[in-house]
Amino acid sequence: MTHDALSTRAFRWMLALLLLPCGLATAAAQDRTTPPKASEPPTVRVLITYYSRTGNTEQLARGVARGVGRVPHAVATVQRVEEVTKESLQSADAIALGCPTYFGNIPGKMKIVIDDWNWKWKVNFTDKVGGAFTTGAGQVGGKEFTVISLLMFMINNRMVVAGPLYQDAEGEDIWAEAGAAAMTGPLDPGISAAELDAAARLGERLAKLAAKMRSE
Repeated sequence: MTHDALSTRAFRWMLALLLLPCGLATAAAQDRTTPPKASEPPTVRVLITYYSRTGNTEQLARGVARGVGRVPHAVATVQRVEEVTKESLQSADAIALGCPTYFGNIPGKMKIVIDDWNWKWKVNFTDKVGGAFTTGAGQVGGKEFTVISLLMFMINNRMVVAGPLYQDAEGEDIWAEAGAAAMTGPLDPGISAAELDAAARLGERLAKLAAKMRSE
């Protein structure tokens, strides 16, 4: 190897050694300016499923969904009870069940469907969050019995149930109801803003409780 070739190789080695600290400094600067991404909370899935013959209970279901939308990382799916699949039930973190009140109880068609979730589909509901809502004529038409019947279905299927939550002027929790309900008979003008607010409070509480249980 000639003297010139040796000189050229030596020059290249010296140049590489001089540039190496610069490269390390640049990489270090990039590490300082690009902080690692914090992991986001998992998405909370709330299934709102209902039976509705005239559309009133469907309207209340949409109110529940609006409440779910108030909670970060919570997603609501609204489906008729006839359209629900085993997969949608199993993937849900929380489930809201709604139906009209027929003679103080759950409509027969609704009862048949939800019974099959257990008897035929063998869905595992353990520790899913649940809530109920209903519509019906009159102030004393048995709506509370329908809500309790839906909640009893959930409790017997090992779910954790909750109702709409209310606060005082200072934001302290002071009251919770068993579920959300609306008067929708021929003497009632339609679902009121207060009744839709109760439905939204139900959805919000279900989503918050499901998120809390997932984080533990």
